[in-house]
Amino acid sequence: MLKIALVSSEAAPFAKVGGLADAVSGLGKELVKLGNEVILVMPFYKKISLLPTGLISPLRLTFAGRQITYSIIEGIFEGMKLVLIDAPHYFQRFGIYGDSSGGYADNDERFIFFTRATLEYFKRKGGIPDVFHCNDWPTGLFPLFLQTHFFHDALSKTPVLFAIHNIAYQGNFAGNRFGLMELGQEYFTSENLEFFGALSFLKSGLLYSDILTPVSPRYAQEIQTDEFGHRMQGVLRKRKDRIFGVLNGIDEQVWNPEIDSHLVRNYSFKDLSGKQQCRRKLLKDAGFDPEDQRPVLAMISRLALQKGIDLVEAASQRLLDSKVLFFALGTGGARYEKFFRDLQASRPDQVHIRIGFDEAYAHELEAGADMFLMPSRYEPCGLNQMYSLKYGTVPIVRATGGLDDTVQNWDGEKGNGFKFDAYRADALMEAVDRALGAFQEKSTWQKIIANGMSSNFSWRNSAIQYMSLYDQAIQLKS
Repeated sequence: MLKIALVSSEAAPFAKVGGLADAVSGLGKELVKLGNEVILVMPFYKKISLLPTGLISPLRLTFAGRQITYSIIEGIFEGMKLVLIDAPHYFQRFGIYGDSSGGYADNDERFIFFTRATLEYFKRKGGIPDVFHCNDWPTGLFPLFLQTHFFHDALSKTPVLFAIHNIAYQGNFAGNRFGLMELGQEYFTSENLEFFGALSFLKSGLLYSDILTPVSPRYAQEIQTDEFGHRMQGVLRKRKDRIFGVLNGIDEQVWNPEIDSHLVRNYSFKDLSGKQQCRRKLLKDAGFDPEDQRPVLAMISRLALQKGIDLVEAASQRLLDSKVLFFALGTGGARYEKFFRDLQASRPDQVHIRIGFDEAYAHELEAGADMFLMPSRYEPCGLNQMYSLKYGTVPIVRATGGLDDTVQNWDGEKGNGFKFDAYRADALMEAVDRALGAFQEKSTWQKIIANGMSSNFSWRNSAIQYMSLYDQAIQLKS
């Protein structure tokens, strides 16, 4: 059994912006089931509600030229010990990273403080973990601070595994903010934290962690290339012997058509009649004929360039001319929101769009659709394609990152979905046309569905891989 400190700026259901929150909670729960002691550490944000089991207060930390008073709130969550860093000055705000005006101007200061307060907790109150499992740029300073501010403490011997959920988010701040680090100027060089004139938290995590884990094997390779590295590819290539891609899992207590409480009727592959009932309800609620036999193609996505919305825009007329019913749920850039609204206005007999996010409707879409479209420009892991496979909804994806790892192209005999390589509208449509051809052959379609629904994307597989990497990181420090 290991004592694992799982450190993150997000964790579902307490604070969530994206897939990071689900990944942290999903992995933590599975590590507990495997017999480990897990301490989940995150900031205490304004909207978090928790029945505490312990309170350590008041605590003080001299930082950024002033003394910050804060507390540690302890609780229990899904078998994990939950540790919340309660510093009202930094975290009692409505947003996690920012508000409608943009990112908070002091995000660097906020997460430097979070790092130092967390390490002080383990030094003085929490005991020494076997490993720190840190996630994305807000925790990128942990390995560096262990080697500097905590160099003379036994805590410094604790290895750090650093998970890369999206290399595009780097925590880069103005170089003149380096003084907040309270480190010698030698750490602000191109060989250290300086990144094209900026101070980079992500670069710290990449340079100083013992093990790096991008969230899929394919993504682990992609981020070492000029196309996908977001200017960090040189740093990553230097550390390629410490990079191990581990695919995220899905929470099968939440995403499972056999027990999903959001569905009008549950189902499994042995009896797909429930899926047909979900399909009819989806169409009826959208104002369509519930017996319409045209294939239902769905998207659930952040409306951003990364997600390939520009490809959907370029292919939209050909897509609708192929006689599909197109459903989409998402929110994002104003330009793309307008595109989807206009698309629905132009073809109201074929298109149903919901701008925003609705958890229950997301489940209904996954269950009621025949196909699911994810044409991402890049996708570190992706979850919706795994949800789709679990729900018997055949994914059509671009072969990138976790999409390529989880979707196997139907070749006439085996496979669970349809992929395309080139980032072009015609390549997308070629994959859609292949899917539509297979849809017309009932026995073929049933086989594709069976292959998808039998896939295993549970967190247990991922957790076992992480435990092996924890052991490797511990050996590197011994």
